[in-house]
Parts: sequence; C-alpha cells; structure tokens
Amino acid sequence: MAATPPVESDTDLDDLPIEQSSTSMFGIYPMLALAIIIGIGLPTGIWVMISEPEMTPLEKTVESIEFLRQGRTRTAYMQAIQMLDEGVAEPEIGGSLEYVIGVALFRKAERVSQEAAVGYEGIVEPTYRLAMRYLERANQKSLMVELIPSWQYALGSCYYKLGQIYDAREILESAYDIAEEDRDDIILMLAQCYLDPNVLKSSLVHPTNIIEQHKKRSEIIQGLRHEFSIPEPQLSDADLEAGEVSETDKLEYSELEKRHLATLCLADLQRQDGDLVAATQTANSIKELDFVDELSLERLAELHDNLIILKARILLDQKKPVEARELLSQIIDMKSGLEQKLILQGHFLMGMTYAAEDRFDVALKHFSKPAAVSDSTVYFPANMYAGDIARKRGLHEESLTYFLHALSNVESTDQFANPWIDLDEARQLIRNAWEDWGNSESYEQYRLAHELTQKMVPLFATGYTNGLTALVSRKRAELISHEYESQTNDVIKFQDVQDHWKNVGHAYAQLANSSRATNRYAQTLWESSEYYRRGNDFENALRMLDRYIASNPRTGLPAAFNFKAKLLLDLDGYDEEPRIEQAIQILQATIRDYPKDQLVYDAQLLLGRALLENGQTDEAIAVWRSLILESPLTPEATEWQQALFALGRTLFHVTETRPDFLQLKPKTPAKAQSPQQDQRYKRVEEAIQWLDEFVRRIPDHESIHEARWLLAKGLRFRARRPESQLRMAETENMKQELKSEIYRYLDQSSQQYQILSEELSLLDQRGKLDSISKQFLRDSYFEPAHIQFDLGQFENDDDSYRKAIDLYSNAAFYFAGQPVILIAYYRIAECYRNLNAYAEARRQLEQARVILNQIPGPFPHTSTNFTKQEWEKLLEQSIRLYDLAIDADPQTFN
Repeated sequence: MAATPPVESDTDLDDLPIEQSSTSMFGIYPMLALAIIIGIGLPTGIWVMISEPEMTPLEKTVESIEFLRQGRTRTAYMQAIQMLDEGVAEPEIGGSLEYVIGVALFRKAERVSQEAAVGYEGIVEPTYRLAMRYLERANQKSLMVELIPSWQYALGSCYYKLGQIYDAREILESAYDIAEEDRDDIILMLAQCYLDPNVLKSSLVHPTNIIEQHKKRSEIIQGLRHEFSIPEPQLSDADLEAGEVSETDKLEYSELEKRHLATLCLADLQRQDGDLVAATQTANSIKELDFVDELSLERLAELHDNLIILKARILLDQKKPVEARELLSQIIDMKSGLEQKLILQGHFLMGMTYAAEDRFDVALKHFSKPAAVSDSTVYFPANMYAGDIARKRGLHEESLTYFLHALSNVESTDQFANPWIDLDEARQLIRNAWEDWGNSESYEQYRLAHELTQKMVPLFATGYTNGLTALVSRKRAELISHEYESQTNDVIKFQDVQDHWKNVGHAYAQLANSSRATNRYAQTLWESSEYYRRGNDFENALRMLDRYIASNPRTGLPAAFNFKAKLLLDLDGYDEEPRIEQAIQILQATIRDYPKDQLVYDAQLLLGRALLENGQTDEAIAVWRSLILESPLTPEATEWQQALFALGRTLFHVTETRPDFLQLKPKTPAKAQSPQQDQRYKRVEEAIQWLDEFVRRIPDHESIHEARWLLAKGLRFRARRPESQLRMAETENMKQELKSEIYRYLDQSSQQYQILSEELSLLDQRGKLDSISKQFLRDSYFEPAHIQFDLGQFENDDDSYRKAIDLYSNAAFYFAGQPVILIAYYRIAECYRNLNAYAEARRQLEQARVILNQIPGPFPHTSTNFTKQEWEKLLEQSIRLYDLAIDADPQTFN
C-alpha cells in the first residue's frame, strides 16, 4: 500500500503575505470569494495531500486473489465482479477476475451442497454451472501460473459435480500432480470417475486391452492408499483456538467421510479388476460410521447402504447370488419411497442375481422396476438386460420396447457415463437382438429389426446403423416379393411390393450419404438406383444414378450409361420429356465412345429396344441382326442370345399371325398374294428361323417357354401360305405338295406345343408358374386340339375330329374346375356334330352346363371371353338347336 503523504502544519498558513483588510481594499464580493476558496478548496487540497493514491486494476486484482486465499470469499467476489462490471480488461490481468468469481461460486456451491439434505444436492447445480462457466472463461484468457493448480481443482470439481465425468477426469488427472493441497479430494473424485468402465476405457490408448485397464486401476488404487491409508491427524483444541477456521476449511469433506468413501472406491476398483478376495477383505474392513456432527443421519444411512450394494456386487461376481440377495433384501424391503435411488439399484442387482441362475421370469420382474424410472442411473442397464431377457423368452415386442427405452436414454457416446454397464456390452446386446430378428426370415421380426435400427444412433455410428437399415429393408422386400410371386399370401398386393423396394432404395440412399468418404460410396449409389427401379420409382433411380456418374468412378461408366438408358425408357410416358430420344442418344454415344468395351454389345441390345419403342422397327431389327451376324460374339454370349430372342420375337409381333380356319374351298375367288402379304410371310419365316435356333441352342434360357410358344404360333401361321396357294393350284401334284407343306408346318407347331406342355406342366406341379406362363400352358393344351379341328374342317377328315376330341378331353381333364374347360366341351360337341353324332354332342353340352353351375363366378378375364351368364345363354341355345335337329330326324342324328 502506498505511503501516506505528510500533512502540512497550521503555521504554514501563516507564511502567506497579508498586508491589509480584504474588505477595505477589495469590497464585499472579493472577500466572499476568498472565504469560499479558503473554506472549501484548502481542506480539499489538504485531504488529497494526506490520502492514499487510488489502486491500479492489477493491484485490485491481486488484492482479490489474496482475499480468496485468506478465506474472505465474499469480499473477493464482490470486488472482482465490480471490476468486471466496470469493463476492466487489461492484458496483465488476463482471466484472473473470472478465476476469482468462479472459485468463489464453487466454494458457495460446495458449502450449500454439504448442508443440503440427502437427495437434494441438485439444488446447487445452477451455482456449479455458473462457476464452471467463469472458470472456463478464465482459461480462455491468460492465467497466472500460481493460480493454475487451484483453477484445475475447482473446474475439475465442477465438471464432476455436474456429471461431466470425461471432462472432469481429464483436468483432474493434470491437477493431481500440481494441486498438492487438494490431492486427497482429487484422487477421490478420480477414483469415482474410473469406477465407470466407459470412462476408464476412454483414458487408455487401447481401450479393450486388459493389461492397460489393470495398470490404470492399480495407479488409482495406489493413489487412494497413499492419500488415505494413514489417517490424517485431527485438529487439536489448541489449533482451533489459535485462529478462526477459514471458509475454505468449512467447505471440505470431513476426513472421516472421505476416508470411508475412499475405501469404498478402493474395494470397488479391486472388484472390477477381478481381485475379488482383496475386494472382499477391503469391504469387510470398512467400519460402520457412528453419528458425528459433520454427517447427518441420512448421509450415514446412504453410506451404509452403498456399502451393502458394494458387498452384494462382490458376491454376485463371486457367483453367490443367494448371499447377494440376502444383503439386497435389506435395501428393497426396509427402505421407504424417499430412498428410491437405492431401492432401484437393489432391484437391478436382484434382477442380475436371478438372471445368473437363469430364472428369467423373476429377473424380468425386478428389472422392470428400475426400467420404468428414466432419471435413475440404472434405467439404461435395466432396460438393456430386460430387453435381452424378454427376447430370449420370445417376448419380442416387449423386448423391442425395453431396447427403445434404453436407446432413447443415450444422447452421446462421447460423454456416455454409467458405472453399471460397459458401453461395449450394451452394444453387443443390441447386436444380438438385431442379428436374431434380422436373420429370422420372418416379416414381423424384420420389422422389429428395422425399428431397432431407427434408434441405434448415437450408440452406434450413423454409417453402421444405415448399413443395418439397408440390409434389413432389402431382406424384408425380398421376403414380401417372394410371398407375392409364390402367391402364398393373398393379402400382399403388387403396390406393397413396390413400396418395400422403394424403401430399400431410400435406405441405400441414406447409406450412401453417410459413406461419402469410403470406397463403398459409388457402389451404394448404384445399388440404391437399382432398388428404386425395382420399386418403379424411376425418377429417384435416375437421380441416384446421376450421382453415381458424377462421382467419377474409376470403372463402370459404360454400364452406368446403359442403365441410364433403361431408366429413361422406363420413364417414357411419365412426363413430357423426350425420354426415348435421350436414351437413343446416350446409347449411340456409348457405342461410339467405348467401341472396345464389352458392354458395348449390351448397349446395342438396348439401342434396338429403344428404336423399337420409338417406332423405328426396321432400324431396331437391323441393329439386332447386325449384333448376331457381324459382332465377334459367340452363341454362348448373353447379349447374342438376347439379341437372337429379341429379333425373333419382334419379327413375329410386327406380323399379323392370328391363324384363320383352313378352307378347302374359298368363299371368294382366289387372288394372287400381294407384296405386303409376301413381306409378312418372309418376316414370319425369318422369325421362325431365329426362334428355332434359339430353342435348339439355349433350351435352358429363362425365355425358352415364350420362345417356344412364339415358334409354335409362327409355324401355325406359316401354314396359311400354302393354304392360300392351294386355292390357285392347277395341277394335282402341286396340290399334294402344298398339302404336305401345310401338314408339315402344323405338325411342327403341334410338336412345339407338346414340348411346351410337358415342360410347363412340371413347373405347374411345383407352383412355379406366373400368369403369363399359365397362359402358355393353356395354349399348349388347346392349340393342338384347335389344329386338329381345323384339319377336320379342311379335309372333312373324321380322324382329325377324333384326334381333336382326345386332345380337348386331355385339356378338360388338366384344367378341371376352371372356366376354360367349357371351351373344351363346346369344341368336343362341335366335333361330334361334324361326325353327325348329334346326341353325343348334346350330351357334351349338357355336361358343360352341369360343370358351369359348379364353377363359381365371376370368371377371371384371362379364362374365357364369355361371362358365366353368357355361357349359360350360349349352352341353352345350342342345346335347343340340337333338340330341334334330333326331333326333326331322330334316325339320322341319334
């Protein structure tokens, strides 16, 4: 403090020159001014001369710190807060003012926390939080070196009190080496931090290394022994009388309580380290605390119950669940609702004891109690273990509920702290549940797995969770698609299948978003596009494919362009964009830019399809024909086979191939065939050529049944050319040659239908036919019968009618119970009519009417062209006509 300046004496005033009266010389007003100067100014000047000079901001700051050291916390706080309010911010002060305020608030929170009743410690949380903010702000500025130890201790303590265990551990580790005055408090807080296995692992280089974990626990155990094994000397009466106890001393834990807590931590660390013998000895050495002035009865009871909890956990680790339950019953049965925290811990451990004996029903009953209280420390582990037990017992919905409650309790894994469960163990429980449900091949359990993945973040990384979501979404879509295609579930609609595949596409899009920095990014975009397409969501499929192309993959661009062309063809008609033209341009550019790439042949194949859909039939045929005849591809190549089939099918479909009845005597005069008719027959002949080569070369191709069906129809149509030429034949030899040609084509057609019926009948027995294949199967039975019927009319040949009757009968037998057999019976009646067996024909129609009444309506549109009512009317009219004919000439028609 500055020296007090000397005060001048009264005689000094006498030295001033005074020669005459002021009133006589100057008048009244000058004399009044002189009086004011002497009466006010002179005392003020004397006070300024004798008062101390004002302290600088740095000096005031140092004084505040000294007040803090002396225990004058309030004085230090008021002076520091005033300086901050005045805007003092000099570089040499740094964060010292924030340090003083933070420490003062911390001391206040400690004092109030000590005085608060058990269970009400949370009322000081705002004070701790405010102290933490000031202390953090102090560190953002420069801090005096001598303040760092106490600053680390205060801030680390605030972190610990506020539950920020990870931050507390880090700063307390540093404080333990330099804050010698508070080392006992620091090591005690560090020990309680390391009782959480998650915090312990976060401090290690290799978190799962057992040796490193043991080393860290040993360090803490040694620290506890060093600080608390030798009792600290108590203050004597003389010491207490020697001076006033500072406020800092009042805020400290009692030595008795600290020693008790340290021993508890020591035993618990030994238990976690697997040294159960030492843990038991340490726990048994802890003496029950008697009533002392420093501790309330509630605090003593809490310490006593914590000791019981610890002993029960040791017994549980020693595989002594019965003995553990005996201890826990003291807490569960004797505690009131005001001591809910310990009761819930007791129920949790009780559940663990029963689970150890595989008594899952009783274990689940105990777990359910803490699992219902979200603010309990055992809420998360109780829900985890309850969910695992419920799953093992087959209570899958209940299990999912438990797991979702537990996952909702995890806000971040970076600061996750729970001394009752290891985070790795929690993750494993979730993985077990997901693997159980995700690999079950059950739609409901797939749903459970999907719902579980929606809540797995942040316990699991977003990329990992998105991967599981994508996987289970795909499995669920595959299952529902299989059920729909196999018709094992009538409830499933095609729209349901599409919606599931759209969801798969979305799941893979999310996976791609979370894997941008991985080498799987481009592949995931590709898969997302494919799955969107399976769901007929072509716009999103195209969007994901464009992202794939924009990612500039090292390989795969020709495949991407081909796929984009497919999507553009799929999108044609959905909007006003010229999608087909865009697809043609892309494919032509691919063929031009990648002439040596293997996928150029796939591009040619697609180009033909695009040209065909654009109405450029001849160009499409030319592209496919060139691919077959001019490319270096062999018949074993997939593109060659597909081009072969596409060419044959297109040539067939662009020609009107509906067969008319063969007629021996034309109703109209015969005319020479027009050039258009010749062109049609040439095209169908080429179609027959390519389709015949296809069925001979590739009998196991997926399109073999359609190819054989087209070939059979083409051969039947081809028989019309010699039939039309027969009408103009002039010589008998020419007529016989043309008839032989007709029979040859029709016989070949019937042979193809017979092969088709044999192949499809086997698949039908296994339930592996779709709606189109069923139509092929129906034609394979009816078309040969129609051919024989036409031959009967063509030649008026009774044998052909009898063959037709046999074939129609086979069709009626195979399709028994289906509306299509009405066609067979009606045609059989016509065959008998042509054989002049009218009575038998009538009996066939009567049989058809009986069968008609047995078939429920309405008829599917794919069965016959007539409705049930139209069939009833047709059969009734036909039977009446036969009755009239038989009544007119009974001898002829019976």
